Amino acid sequence: MPFTPKNVRTRLTLWYVLALTFILLVYAGISITLVYLDLRRNLDHALNEDYEILENLIRVTPDGSVLLDEEDDPYFHERWFEIWSTDGKKLYESRPFTSKSLPAISEEEKATGGFSFRSLKLENNVRVRVMYGKTNIEGKWLFIRLIHFEDRMWNEIKAFAWLMLFALPVAILIAGLGGYFLTKKLLAPIDQMAEKARKISEENLQERLPVINPNDELGNLAKAFNELLERIEKSFTRLKQFTSDAAHELRTPLTAIRSIGEVGLQENKDVSYYRNVIGSILEENRRLTRLVDSLLFLSGADSEKFKPNIRDFQLYPFVEQTIEFIQPLAEEKNQTIHPEGQKDITLRADQGLLKEALLNLLDNAIKYSPAGTEITVRIARNKKYTTITVTDQGAGIPEEEQEKIFERFYRIDKGRSREMGGSGLGLAIALWTVQIQGGTISVKSKSGFGSSFIISFPNSGNKNKHRFGDTS
Repeated sequence: MPFTPKNVRTRLTLWYVLALTFILLVYAGISITLVYLDLRRNLDHALNEDYEILENLIRVTPDGSVLLDEEDDPYFHERWFEIWSTDGKKLYESRPFTSKSLPAISEEEKATGGFSFRSLKLENNVRVRVMYGKTNIEGKWLFIRLIHFEDRMWNEIKAFAWLMLFALPVAILIAGLGGYFLTKKLLAPIDQMAEKARKISEENLQERLPVINPNDELGNLAKAFNELLERIEKSFTRLKQFTSDAAHELRTPLTAIRSIGEVGLQENKDVSYYRNVIGSILEENRRLTRLVDSLLFLSGADSEKFKPNIRDFQLYPFVEQTIEFIQPLAEEKNQTIHPEGQKDITLRADQGLLKEALLNLLDNAIKYSPAGTEITVRIARNKKYTTITVTDQGAGIPEEEQEKIFERFYRIDKGRSREMGGSGLGLAIALWTVQIQGGTISVKSKSGFGSSFIISFPNSGNKNKHRFGDTS
């Protein structure tokens, strides 16, 4: 099984050390190569200087032999060179080391024009650097070879290589320790965030992770987690509030049913009395059923799995059918619902969801408008939007309450709303059913002058979808 460190700090350090080791090895290889090339270039330069001195010492005799003025060069006997005729005859040799000898001139060397350099390995693994080539002295062509030992060059290269060999482990060790402590310092904010995150529970969701440097990657990560915690806190708060409100709303009709039943059992009345008791129980049951249906509807909305059935339809006949459906409720209060506006508008939306929204708005208008008043439903279209406006003649909504009325279970007058059978979910359902199709709901109202609820759909095909509760 391959070794895999569990600690991120250790893994980062190992990768850092491996990368640095590779870089240092490449650097060492390049450095040794450059040192070798530089030393060999110096050696070739020394051979070239030797040739310039030697050229001035050579004299050619009439019989074709060569003489050298040894007295003119104090280092003459320390130089190693050979002079050959073009026909392969050795004319002169200065060899300070009698035990070392060069091979005869090869055909390849004879064919060389100008001077060239090569390295040779002699007997006993002795390495030499040779400069060879043809030259014309006093009208005679001669082949000259000059030799220098490479021992010093290789000794310097070996010394440099050993220096690298000892320096690399030390550098890697220092880098490894430094990398470990550096990664420990850099990753310390993650440890702090992890420690803080372990302490956050449903009891203290308001707590946030520390953001040491908001401009770096770790700071960005901490901010992302804090944003997540904020969303979770809001969702958890809404869930707690929803559960509390739902329990409260459910308790009211259940308590009423129990109270009516207990009172009915304590009395010994006639049939008409018990018919009234049963009627009251059924009325509370209907209220409870409506509340449960609303809760189930919103539960399905929160699951985000609902997909609206979007299609084109004629808007005005649709509004007339919806008004006809709810008209009996208005007639009980001697109210009239009057549609008006453009009759040739085609809307692209989900008819079932839009009907649910419109029915909730009309139901609120009927409940909160005085008897004998008129409710209007106006249809209009401009360059950007298609609108459905429901206007009543009720008491209006205070300006400070208008942003809250779409919240679940919210009531402006809680006691009065329960008497009217409301649960505070109608507008929340209407908002969701419109937003899931890409529309919006807004309200215009003033205390004492009625209210207008405006459903708006963009004319571009309702492409922008919103989550429930997002009124931005």
